[in-house]
Amino acid sequence: DRNDNDKENLRREDEYECSSNHSDDDVAVDYCGFVPCTGPEDGRKDSIDGWQYFPDFTPQSLLSPNRKRGILDFVRRRKLRRVAIFRSDHFLPREVYAKCDYCDSNIVNMLSNAMLDAFALATLFAHGPKNNIADAQVLPLKSKLIDSLSIGTNCSYGSRVMAHQSSSSSDDDNDYDPYVDILKVKDRLCNFAETCVGKLGSVRQLINPDFSNQNLISAMPGRRKIVERYLSERERVCLARLLIKDIDRHSSQFHCRNESCSCIMMGGSQHSNNDSSYRIDDDDDDDNKLPDCEFRLVPCPNPNCPDTFSHKHRTQHDEECGFKLVPCPSECGANIPKNEVHIHVRDQCILRSAECPLSIVGCTATVRAKDVASHLNDHADQHFILMANRMMEYQSVMKDMNARLKLLEERNGVLESELKKAKVQLQSKSEAKTVANNVKKLTKRIGTLETTCRKEFKLVEYDRRNR
Repeated sequence: DRNDNDKENLRREDEYECSSNHSDDDVAVDYCGFVPCTGPEDGRKDSIDGWQYFPDFTPQSLLSPNRKRGILDFVRRRKLRRVAIFRSDHFLPREVYAKCDYCDSNIVNMLSNAMLDAFALATLFAHGPKNNIADAQVLPLKSKLIDSLSIGTNCSYGSRVMAHQSSSSSDDDNDYDPYVDILKVKDRLCNFAETCVGKLGSVRQLINPDFSNQNLISAMPGRRKIVERYLSERERVCLARLLIKDIDRHSSQFHCRNESCSCIMMGGSQHSNNDSSYRIDDDDDDDNKLPDCEFRLVPCPNPNCPDTFSHKHRTQHDEECGFKLVPCPSECGANIPKNEVHIHVRDQCILRSAECPLSIVGCTATVRAKDVASHLNDHADQHFILMANRMMEYQSVMKDMNARLKLLEERNGVLESELKKAKVQLQSKSEAKTVANNVKKLTKRIGTLETTCRKEFKLVEYDRRNR
């Protein structure tokens, strides 16, 4: 059957195009290849296999693709996306990268944000603040950014040990601080844009005003959102963890030293924070229990807080978290989030100072918010007198306003009558002008008729004499 043969040929072409580089290296096939763009993330909502069909190669036909192959469709095409898997073993030995992925969340977030800022700033330096940047412009900068991380060569522990040995120093080798090397990586990321693209000079800013510092700063938040599609948070976190494992491979100050950590991740504030719930058992032997992983990721126990952090920072985060419930400073008994205390004290606390609702009529009392109702009931007589006095004031004001209104109405009537007279005068003047114009026209016509009659009389007289 011809249809079956066509389907088989299409299947073979798909397998050929979506294979990697058709090399004999099986390792390369495992982590590199092409994938057809078929999902919503690729901008294809109604395509199954990614193919589009066209009658020919003319621009008009390419603007109207068909999702299904028709009788007159002789051209097909689709977009392929190259997928490459990051291989940790290309940069670090197995005993380093195979450690537990739990790392210090503060260091991971710092490096992740530094990568995103460096990537966004480099694209701004290279292509300006315009938003329509192409993949071909962004992906080379991403490769350079990953190369600038120098994963596998950031740890200076070995050189420090050799320096101690050569100097025969009696100091302990444990004085190595991996945070210093981490800060060096961060500084390298901060200078990545100038190192990779080049610092913007005054001449370039003068030629192209879009490259001014003010425009670049204002475009930075939007550019961060754009480049995050190319360097996702998950990818940045993985790179940051590899950097930490590389630098802190000897002291394990910022990552878990276990090779296979199976700590239980907290599921919410309803779980207990008892340290015994995070023990790691090995073959059910109590003597072989590993210590708790202080770098395991736990969610914030405070309601509505989306943050996730290392277990060792839970006390610090609890002190800084804006969603932590704290008692009202006025001691009203309510527990409110820390970042809403000022709103509660100003607008919601029942012990806040509040003016009487009848302050607009003259009541100057200031009571607690919870006592407003009782104040209104206890001082109803005084409030009635205040309202009566205010009503009398309003009545006198209304009388004055009515008198002024009548005076204005009289003045308005006089002005209207004068306006009517002026209109009549204007109309009479316009009519007089019209009559004068008509008289001039009639006089001119009469003069013309008189001249014509004279000529005619002369002709008649001339003919009579000649006869």
